[in-house]
Amino acid sequence: MTESNPIRLLASLFRPGQNDARPTVLLGAGASFSSGIPLASQCVKRIARRVYAERELGGRVLPERIKPSEWQAWLQRHDWFLAGEDKLAENFPLVVEHLLRPEAYRRKVLMDLVHLDGDIGSGYHSLSELVLRGLAGTILTTNFDICLPQALRERHPHIRYVAEVNRGPDDFNEFDLYARAQIVWLHGKTEQYTDRNLVNETDSLSDKLTEHLGPLLDNTPLIVAGYRGAEKSVMDSLLGERSGRLFRQGVFWCTLEGEGLHENVVRFKERLGPNFHHLEVKGFDQLFDGLNRELVDVKRYFDVSSVLEVPGFDDLPSSKAGWGDINSDLALSVLRQYSSKVGMGALQSDQLKPFMRDLGLLVATDNGERPSSGAVLLFGREPQRFFPHAVVSATVDHKRRRVFSGNLIEQHRELHEWLEGGDVNPPLKLKGKRVHKDQSAYNERALSEVLMNLLVHRDYAIEELATINVTTSVGIDFENPGGISVETADRLNCDAEGKFEPIPQFSELRNRSLCDVFFGLSAMERAGTGLADTVELSQSNGGGASFTFPPGRDHFMATLYQPEASAGSTGVARATIPVGTYVVNMLPFTAVPESMQRAYVPGGWNALKRYAQVDELGTFILEKRSDTFLSFAPAAVLSLLLGDALEGDIDELPTDSTFQDKVTQRYMSWLMRKHFEGHLASFSNDGLTLEKDKRGRPTKRAFFTGVNGANRMIVYDTPRRTGISRGVAKKREVGRNTWFECEGIGYEVVSTSSLWGVRIKPFYMFTKPDGKTALPGYLRSKKSTSRFKFDRNANVDSDLVFWERFLSRGEQIINIGGAHADDLLLDGSFFTVDVEEKGLVPDDPSDENKYSA
Repeated sequence: MTESNPIRLLASLFRPGQNDARPTVLLGAGASFSSGIPLASQCVKRIARRVYAERELGGRVLPERIKPSEWQAWLQRHDWFLAGEDKLAENFPLVVEHLLRPEAYRRKVLMDLVHLDGDIGSGYHSLSELVLRGLAGTILTTNFDICLPQALRERHPHIRYVAEVNRGPDDFNEFDLYARAQIVWLHGKTEQYTDRNLVNETDSLSDKLTEHLGPLLDNTPLIVAGYRGAEKSVMDSLLGERSGRLFRQGVFWCTLEGEGLHENVVRFKERLGPNFHHLEVKGFDQLFDGLNRELVDVKRYFDVSSVLEVPGFDDLPSSKAGWGDINSDLALSVLRQYSSKVGMGALQSDQLKPFMRDLGLLVATDNGERPSSGAVLLFGREPQRFFPHAVVSATVDHKRRRVFSGNLIEQHRELHEWLEGGDVNPPLKLKGKRVHKDQSAYNERALSEVLMNLLVHRDYAIEELATINVTTSVGIDFENPGGISVETADRLNCDAEGKFEPIPQFSELRNRSLCDVFFGLSAMERAGTGLADTVELSQSNGGGASFTFPPGRDHFMATLYQPEASAGSTGVARATIPVGTYVVNMLPFTAVPESMQRAYVPGGWNALKRYAQVDELGTFILEKRSDTFLSFAPAAVLSLLLGDALEGDIDELPTDSTFQDKVTQRYMSWLMRKHFEGHLASFSNDGLTLEKDKRGRPTKRAFFTGVNGANRMIVYDTPRRTGISRGVAKKREVGRNTWFECEGIGYEVVSTSSLWGVRIKPFYMFTKPDGKTALPGYLRSKKSTSRFKFDRNANVDSDLVFWERFLSRGEQIINIGGAHADDLLLDGSFFTVDVEEKGLVPDDPSDENKYSA
């Protein structure tokens, strides 16, 4: 009898709350069938056809042209052959032993059999996602194709390392009962020709292998998929009576719908009794795709510090830093993007620490849990307290030195903005055949690639600064500590000066934790493409790039060259490729609570004041007409704080479904705006005032006021300049008329597709001589009209930069959640989009008057 819903049954085995031990998975040839790998019976046919063509006919006829009647008659003449169509698969070890000789020929034929011509099946991708989320770990396989390791390899660096066991005799060094990701090759690995496909090899498994696997199989459920159970080695040595195992955690044997069990499996089932479960499925891909969908938001976390044999510098615990030194708002915002990007579902604030343990960013030590050095570098509040050298010193012509400090997320953002500035990447007039065009001196993507290399591949154990120097009209040098390793030296062909050409798809990750996070943020491409892309992008821009490991120094240097200047000019060069960067005046939400709670409070405010702990409720809204109470605080907290004011149950409204209902969307926008107004109120000491109507309600505008009838100045920093003074409330006098011109913003919470944000619109408020009281509306309109004629694009850009810096207080993330809503985070920068401006033909006169963004 088979189970009615196999996917839900198997999903229960993977859920951490329902099963402490992760299931062990056993795969057979059927798992790789959809990836183009032949089944055992098909392998027999292909081998027979090929050997008959090459050995019997001397290669005069292609294997594809051999008729079935030819190779079948020839094969059946061998006395070792097992006759019958149903026995064809069981002939696989026999044809390998008797027909594939010598060993070199055997290896060649087997490697051709498992060669992948296309993509691997979706089931392997889904299985790799289960491993990524920590739900599966050890996978046993009787196969010798590379589908499984390739699927897991594509999850690198998020799955840092995949252990492989039994690739050859006595290959058990990497075996671990608690491995994060582990492949056990039951018959060896053909890729290295240590496979076990002969009759005497597949009759039994080595005693050492079964001894290692014993504790695993005794204590975990076993899921079998794509395996017929015909091999004596697996069915007798590993699963059979010889092993003495009763599989008390259960064996879940999956077969195709309508397909019976092999006689070996029938005997196995009879021996296990109720511990054996027969599941009929539509196929391997359908099974694991369904499991992945069923478990899409389920994760299991691990402390990876115990499994890293030789941790890198960024994986080592920071001996002096503690959790208080980590900017948890920034960490949550960044790792939330990471989690979504790599398919691990939404990350909430209460999952942050377990998730960081899983990534190796929090490490258990004898002195308690510590953030790793990588965590401090990525998310530290003041990382230079612990790593004073972890800064980047930037100069222009070895002058105007600027030091970029802070954590790496901050350094990456500010260095990126600095590199885009006119001092570093000036516009050039580029000569075409007929017209001149404007373009930046350096390709922006090339700058991004080299900058990322500087930050994540430098050796932070070397207490030296990373440097950037811009040589006007020539190039930019990026230099960071970190010598060439033995492995890299063997792969790269460095000349006497240490220069080399990058090899596509080759990369050595010095700091795996740093790379892992930036990969997850899409700030880096897959390993091995960055430097090669830099060369191609720079050359397409008319410039060039070079890379060097200077002899005798533990340093790496990358140099980008701008297009060669025309004679006598530093502002005219050749070649072009247009890209536009668009800035939207919206601060996007980087994290939103998982749900918004709705409750009914009959009696409204009177009931709240009488029965509830109002001061402890944090930010909330109460709609007077319906007595509807809404908050981002958890339902359990609200139930406690609302007390007798609450009537009925608290409804939890998932925030990701608010776009489907206009009423809920309005509530969501209202509640977010209330939180943002609380953030604006925190700037009262800076003179920022929330404008209110006659009834005392916010008008969705805020403006600065004067200081005791005098001007108000605000000092702020940008990546390009520091200590900038800006007059935000200025006294104006014309004759006897005196007023104040005050900067302000209009704000509104908006949603675009599935993205929430706060839209900011700068404006001017005109007040009476006290610098606080607004002038009458008709006077404000008149002065606004007069003032707007001075606004230009540069002024608008300056306004946006100021408000971005002011509202974020110079931080990358703005936490506006307050009490009970730690997951409500705004990005500290306005939303930007890079767009390649395709469609303009180079040197075409028709685009002469068209400009890039």
